Amino acid sequence: MADRIVNGICTHTGASGLFSFNRELLSLVNEVGMGDDLMTVEDDAFGTLVDNGKMTYGLRMTFNPWYMLGHPAFGLRTKLRLARMLPDILRARRTDPCLMQTAIHLDDESVTDYITRKVSSEFLENYVEPYFRAPGHWEPEWLSRGLFLSFLGNVVGAKQVFFRRGIGQLTRRLAQRLNVRLNEKVLAIEPSEAGCSIRISATGGGERVEAYDLVVCAVQGSRVAALLPKQHLPAVFGDVRYTRGARVYYSLSDRNFEDRSVWYTRGSSSRLSLFAAWSNDTIVPEGFEQPAYGQCEMTPQRSEEIERQGLQGQLDACVRGDVAAIAPELHSRIVSCAEQWWEDMIPVWYPGFAVKAAAFLEAQDRNRSRVYFCGDYLSQPHAGAACASGRNVARTVIRHWRGT
Repeated sequence: MADRIVNGICTHTGASGLFSFNRELLSLVNEVGMGDDLMTVEDDAFGTLVDNGKMTYGLRMTFNPWYMLGHPAFGLRTKLRLARMLPDILRARRTDPCLMQTAIHLDDESVTDYITRKVSSEFLENYVEPYFRAPGHWEPEWLSRGLFLSFLGNVVGAKQVFFRRGIGQLTRRLAQRLNVRLNEKVLAIEPSEAGCSIRISATGGGERVEAYDLVVCAVQGSRVAALLPKQHLPAVFGDVRYTRGARVYYSLSDRNFEDRSVWYTRGSSSRLSLFAAWSNDTIVPEGFEQPAYGQCEMTPQRSEEIERQGLQGQLDACVRGDVAAIAPELHSRIVSCAEQWWEDMIPVWYPGFAVKAAAFLEAQDRNRSRVYFCGDYLSQPHAGAACASGRNVARTVIRHWRGT
């Protein structure tokens, strides 16, 4: 949840925005006196379009049933069958969209199987698929219906929320209150009955060991196994999965063009899941002027292909031809680029993983420990859920260790 200036372009290293149902995160915002720094944006403000290879149509970031009933990408049968989802959506509103363990009763089939059975493959391909592919680099067959319904049930009526000075505004404020040490590599976490040692790669070479009473481990779930001795490694970490992600930003020479944002389905045959171009973006750190820019994200399949071919450091070359084909008038205006490659982009909450995660969280909440774990791979795959996970662990630590 940060922004980073790369080659004159403000890029997002993770989340780009929030939702009004991120209660823990918004509570934290108010605690640090940043409530006035938030802004809400209307659902259709970004004008997102979808290209499915046959037609181009609108898509809203939040779920609006009335909007869906008039949608041009769905036939009458699909629109009538959408009503079959309403009882499930209403029940899912009782779940916490930031804590997946509240939706384990829905963790029994994939999004693809559920939507095809409940509504139609048309709705799956034309609405659900682009919604997952563009922001999350997921395919719907990878994900549990519990994730989908928990999010959908709570996004109805929700607002998109942004910080006026960029997505990193909160983390910059928090960093001012903490002793944050950068550019140090943790090699191992070694718990014992008396405490917890951390081995660190020291600046200038060699290693050093630091001793603590306890440690909260908030790295990606796929990185935990390399840090802990096997006898201290909970079994759930062998089941964590992530998507790969490839994104390129392009600085453009002028602002004389119409903004656009297009998401692509598999039916489009595009190697991109998203292409957007913005003439004026003011949601950036104070004192920085964002140039006009384009942004493209590659499909999950293309990202996996890039990894197999070892092209993670050549993303511009991988995508420049796609940009020229999609937007030749913008391609000629490219001034510079910023590449982003994620080995572990977003957790994959596949069917059955929520049950495993919930069992682990129950044990962590019950048993006092020297090492605690939090992150979006234990909550839900978005920034608000990562915050909820961390704050829940903080409460657990206080309860376990108060007075010691």
